[in-house]
Amino acid sequence: DSCAKEIQRRLMTALNIGANSFREDGWLNLDHPSTRYSGEQAKIDVPHDLMSGEAIALGDNTLTAAYTSHTIEHISDEYVEQTFKEVYRMLEPGGVFRVTCPDSDKLYKAYMDGDKEYLTSWVFPHPDGRQQFFRSFGLGEQLVFIIASNMSPYSKRNSDLARITEGIEVFQEPEIENILKTKSKEDALTFFTDACQERALHLQKQIAGNHVSWWNFEKIKNIMEKVGFKDAQKKKYNESDYEIFKNFDEKNKDSVAQKYYSVFVEAKK
Repeated sequence: DSCAKEIQRRLMTALNIGANSFREDGWLNLDHPSTRYSGEQAKIDVPHDLMSGEAIALGDNTLTAAYTSHTIEHISDEYVEQTFKEVYRMLEPGGVFRVTCPDSDKLYKAYMDGDKEYLTSWVFPHPDGRQQFFRSFGLGEQLVFIIASNMSPYSKRNSDLARITEGIEVFQEPEIENILKTKSKEDALTFFTDACQERALHLQKQIAGNHVSWWNFEKIKNIMEKVGFKDAQKKKYNESDYEIFKNFDEKNKDSVAQKYYSVFVEAKK
């Protein structure tokens, strides 16, 4: 009954944001119901759109831990900051927060090193030949797809996507190469994600899997500290200073699938 459900909910003191297929005792799953992920979303305890601007429906100082895996790259910078503020509000003093997402430092280095294999392998092999098709694009077009998906010509890879993204102007390889040559790493990456957020953020409801923002350790740490977190540290896959997060990444599908492309950051309130 509803009373038993409420008691059970109160026993759950940790929150997985963008939880997808995750299930674990003691954890609440926050997710935005989506047709793109409906077959994977195990259970949604807290339905919430992180780009709604609304507060998350959980009380202040009620959580011991919060975790998010490969979610922040799907929302714009301002809403990532708001999400971090909300996590800080919900955590009890001493509560801990861990974030994992694509590491733009690794991706940028692969571009600068001409590492075609690393960038191509971001797209998994599939019977429809999508990885081979991704391989046919330039290094810059691949990099831009991973950080600002709708700004890369690969975003128009089939007739459905071409229809949805009709009118959205993309960057071609020569232009991308010039921007990456003439701007600093941070300025170049921000140039592409700003363009993506300006031109195509409204498409996230239709193409929820696309990326619109770039992140690395420093950028995550800066926002964590801005909203009040302390001791922000970069960690390895499954490595943590906090018991609750030790060997925890392996329980999250995207953290496993993209572990060689990811950055892992944790901090405490």
